[in-house]
Amino acid sequence: MRWLMIGLIVSLAAMLSAVAGVARHIWIQRHKLRRENVVGQGKTSPTTPGQVIDPAEDTEHDLEP
Repeated sequence: MRWLMIGLIVSLAAMLSAVAGVARHIWIQRHKLRRENVVGQGKTSPTTPGQVIDPAEDTEHDLEP
């Protein structure tokens, strides 16, 4: 019974460590994305003066009928 409790505690610690790693990865990636968006906000559109280019909307979509 003691070995089962030790196994449970070790597996819980491993799962908490994995969850913390995933949360840290997400936090770092969101921070990088936010920083890139702040830096990219100064770009203006070459076709329409004064219009700011949004990188999220700067993709072409081909629609088939």
